[in-house]
Amino acid sequence: MNGVQLKFYSMSSTPSKPASFRWTILAIISVSHIIGATAQYGINTLAPFYRDDLQLSRAQIGLFFTAFYMGMAGLSYAAGWLADRLGVRATVLSGHLILGLWTIAAASAPSFGWAFGSFFLAGLGYSFLNPASTKGVMAWFYRDERATAMGIKQTGVPTGGVVAAVLGPSLVLLVGWRGALAGLGVINLLFGFFFWSLWREPPGETGSSDSPDLSTPESHAALRVKNLLSVSFGTALLLVGQMTLLTYVPLFLKETMGLSAYWASQALALTQMGAMMGRIGWGVVSDRLFQGRRKIVLVLIGALSVALTLALGLLPRAAPLFFVLPLIFLAGVCMVGYQGVSYALIGEIAGKARTGAALGIVITVNSLGTIFGTPLFGYLVDATGSYSIAWQALAGAILLGILALAFFLKEPNPDLRATL
Repeated sequence: MNGVQLKFYSMSSTPSKPASFRWTILAIISVSHIIGATAQYGINTLAPFYRDDLQLSRAQIGLFFTAFYMGMAGLSYAAGWLADRLGVRATVLSGHLILGLWTIAAASAPSFGWAFGSFFLAGLGYSFLNPASTKGVMAWFYRDERATAMGIKQTGVPTGGVVAAVLGPSLVLLVGWRGALAGLGVINLLFGFFFWSLWREPPGETGSSDSPDLSTPESHAALRVKNLLSVSFGTALLLVGQMTLLTYVPLFLKETMGLSAYWASQALALTQMGAMMGRIGWGVVSDRLFQGRRKIVLVLIGALSVALTLALGLLPRAAPLFFVLPLIFLAGVCMVGYQGVSYALIGEIAGKARTGAALGIVITVNSLGTIFGTPLFGYLVDATGSYSIAWQALAGAILLGILALAFFLKEPNPDLRATL
């Protein structure tokens, strides 16, 4: 039986998933990411405002993202395991509550240490969102739509960054950076209960959101750890590029291009808009143009990311904005736009029943890369006084990750993937 026949059999033998409602479910999942990401990206968007107040170095600002990702790394596998067992609804609610409470705590920080600890605990909450939402997409969407659906879901993250970049500086003018950050935490608390009330499982799926069926063979199948580690290493270095870009673009534009703190933070929205387009666009490219293949698309994105990072390093001081702004937009398309494709690949390697645990493994490794990579970029700038050297080092790291994907990653057999 060929791949087309397998796919037809799989889809025809499974109860139809209502087309209109599954897109409604996807919208709910995406909004969850938007709300969660506003708290995450409040860290870098508000950095030009709180840096002087808390008397921080560039490396310390990078360490706030390190703290956040340490929290994610510390709990991601457990969060994925819980998503497989407790279901999407309970896991997402828990994530928003923890994230919201500790973002509010960070807003009252009198020092670097307090803020670092609060962002670490907020990261614990955020670690619940990705495994649960990815599991939801795997349940509601078929393979030939999955990278597109994952990309749409993941646009919630840069959309949250756009909201933070546009809304954050304006709120600072009204209530200060502490009030702005606390507001982002309150929104997470409220949305957790809103998600709980709206979530539904697809018809025909065994179990419910509160008690998934753990008796199926797929639920007990061994994870393809070697393949997951290949994905983890390659995407960890892509994620270092993503988080470095999003953390340091405002400071880079302020200190090298001469923008004010306000407009440097606002310009980050352009990078996030590029990420939104990239996450959907690359998903469509993978699903349609490359007929469901993921590896080749990730390698292509990585190669473009290397070129764009090198271009940032070659920018002269006070370069004209008509050149700088398109460059940071395209960097968002590639360096932040890859995650829909990578999450679809992870789900297809693991299978629907083990998606939460598999994504937990990958996020843990990814987070470790960000823990060390993001502040290292800031340290290189502090030590050398040059963003150019730091951008070049980042390009080398991304290239290493792409080589790992190209040579060590094995995609699932197309016929097997068609049945997922």
